[in-house]
Amino acid sequence: MQFFQKYSNNNNNLDKNLLIGFSFLIIVGGILNTLSNKTYLNDSWTIGEWLINYQGGFVRRGFLGEGIYLFSNATKISPIFIIWLISISSYYLLIKLTFIEAKNKISDVFLLSPCIFMAPIIGDFLIRKDSLLLLIFLISLKLLKSKRINLIFLNLLNIAAILIHESFAIYALPIQFILISKDNEYKNNYYNFFKFIPSLCFFICCLIFKGDQNQAISIHQSWLNNSFLFPFENLNYEFPLGAINAIGWDFKQVLKILLESLIDFKGILWVPLAWLTTTIFLASFFLGDNSGKDFRIKFFILSLQFFPFSILCFSGWDYGRWIFVWIVSSILIYCTFGEELKSYKPIQKNLFRYDLIKEYCFNIEIHKRSKILLAIFAYPHCCWSLFYLPSLLVIPSYSILKKSKLFFK
Repeated sequence: MQFFQKYSNNNNNLDKNLLIGFSFLIIVGGILNTLSNKTYLNDSWTIGEWLINYQGGFVRRGFLGEGIYLFSNATKISPIFIIWLISISSYYLLIKLTFIEAKNKISDVFLLSPCIFMAPIIGDFLIRKDSLLLLIFLISLKLLKSKRINLIFLNLLNIAAILIHESFAIYALPIQFILISKDNEYKNNYYNFFKFIPSLCFFICCLIFKGDQNQAISIHQSWLNNSFLFPFENLNYEFPLGAINAIGWDFKQVLKILLESLIDFKGILWVPLAWLTTTIFLASFFLGDNSGKDFRIKFFILSLQFFPFSILCFSGWDYGRWIFVWIVSSILIYCTFGEELKSYKPIQKNLFRYDLIKEYCFNIEIHKRSKILLAIFAYPHCCWSLFYLPSLLVIPSYSILKKSKLFFK
């Protein structure tokens, strides 16, 4: 009895130390990450994404930027400070609400680790729209959890998120349709589809009015005319940059980037394989969390969200960010609807198939001293390099150590 009590205390101490360490890094890293993203010229992909507005006409991703533009002009408050406030507030609120939903389902150490909520800090994508959109995604899941779903509010929520960034529709609408259909018979699925018509219409509008070079110039010029609002730089560059410039890209430019990424090598490292391996290892951590509890339904949700994740990968090159969206959205679905999905008959019939995967593939269980592995697994937001290669060795190392019984005796 004394042995087990001592072992439990050691395990609790490890959890406590890791949580303190991760929390410290998130706070300090969050401050540094924020301060390092303070200009439009040098941070045109982070700050620039928030500055897209409707000054050149309706364009995808311009909804929030238009609000920031109008508010900045009216109050003379720099858009930089507004962007910081929205980004940080969304990030920490997402963490807080996720912890509430994940109680007794996902370990705190896993959530705060570099795998999940420390990823934006390490990958330098804290000042992006991802946290805000995932926060809206969580709110939409909670809305679907209610006994009487307010379809008007749900669609308004979806539309706002889609107008902020159209990627929301790709990973949010499919799972929303499944969740709203789970208590109905198949014959009602056509009716359920029509419930999302407003959201789908706005998504289609974003695809049609994706933007062109003239609009990019108009957006850039609108901020250039108010350059005094940018306190950390002398905003006088003539041409649009980064995210604003990218809205004018045509399909050929996107395809060119995709093809280049498929033949991207960093020394001996083939970058697409590195990203694929990253997703497999990260999935293993999620499946093994909490001593491998609910393996089958976790794997189902990961598989379900993998399809929209794949579409996002074909539409851009920030693969680390899309991995973050994939894993966090899967966690949120599992925490809010895991039990309900287990009892959904079409899913229930197929869950047994995942037992073979559990038996013959990596079956890592995150418990006891193996939690220390979470501290050394990290991935970049867009660009793989040999610098990150050691982080992909943690699961094979764990497997070897476990089988040798030298470390986990």
